[in-house]
Amino acid sequence: MDTVNFGSFSIDLPVDWKVNEIKGVDSYVKEIVTSDSDTIYFDYGYYSDSLEEESIRIYPSSMIPWFMERKIDTSGIVFLNKEKIENSDREKYRKQKFTYEIVDGYQAKIVEPRIIGYGLTGVYFDSLGVGDIGNIRLQISGQDLDSDNNELFLQSIRTIKIKNR
Repeated sequence: MDTVNFGSFSIDLPVDWKVNEIKGVDSYVKEIVTSDSDTIYFDYGYYSDSLEEESIRIYPSSMIPWFMERKIDTSGIVFLNKEKIENSDREKYRKQKFTYEIVDGYQAKIVEPRIIGYGLTGVYFDSLGVGDIGNIRLQISGQDLDSDNNELFLQSIRTIKIKNR
């Protein structure tokens, strides 16, 4: 692993991963490409994505006729054979799981796919300081990373050092 300095933070990355310039609109962004072409992006600024998974829409199967009568598109909706939908039902259909850890003294939300290779792996810091228009945030994430890259990236996340103190 080599330490890569991005100004406001650094991170240890495998030596064969490459950093590419990309143009950001309202924040500092770059892409990191793994040795086998998985891509990880980072966004440092006021509007960084919090890595929240979209809410799963689940309804009792008894409501199917209601949707059909109104010609409502049901793609993306899960119907269950029960009348009361619980939070535990929603959890079964989530693509990712998350935990909170302290990384370099900051609370970090770390996201991993429930099934490696199918979903988001990343880290989100909600507040690394306050700027002119609010909290400065950082998110680094990759989609559908293979097993090796997923593990290497999770190791790298825990090496982040914040420099804007």
